[in-house]
Amino acid sequence: MLKRILIFSILLLLLPMITAQAQSTPSIIDECAKLLAADRPMPIGADAPSVRIVEPSSDVVYGSAVTIIIETENFDVTSDARHWHLWVNGQLQGMVYQPTAIIDLEPGTYQICASLGNADHADLGMPAGVELRVERAAVGTPTPTLPISRDQAVVQAEPGLGPGQIALVIGLGLVAAVGGWWLGSRMPKKRKP
Repeated sequence: MLKRILIFSILLLLLPMITAQAQSTPSIIDECAKLLAADRPMPIGADAPSVRIVEPSSDVVYGSAVTIIIETENFDVTSDARHWHLWVNGQLQGMVYQPTAIIDLEPGTYQICASLGNADHADLGMPAGVELRVERAAVGTPTPTLPISRDQAVVQAEPGLGPGQIALVIGLGLVAAVGGWWLGSRMPKKRKP
């Protein structure tokens, strides 16, 4: 009887810590949603667009080529410049204008997120996400055959400024500032009457 009371007491003491940890562990969807703008359009209702990752269907992928396939409702990623954004471990990989993307990943654990994007490159609604582990294929381990060619599953870079372009803009700004100072120091000064 004393053992039961002791075990019950310990469980009562540990229960708040266990439930607090379970409540503080965010879901993969919550993690993916943090990558998107908080003020993005959030359509609701029966005709609201939605995305779901259907491939990989397992949490382990063997080999470096990873195929990601999405399904959408009320959203056609093949028309009107609509697309989806592919994120890997919090880094935007680019835009995909078809349901399938093929990317190469080294062995490791990854968080894959997909979000719908409109023609203005704004994310729409809630994203989808999966966690997976990529492992080297051992001899004799079957590896998946790519469902389509890599040419048909292109991930395009998101338009924007790259590090080289940012450095160029800063460099040109510095040259303009120094040139303006130099030119200003060479011009005659107006004298007050």
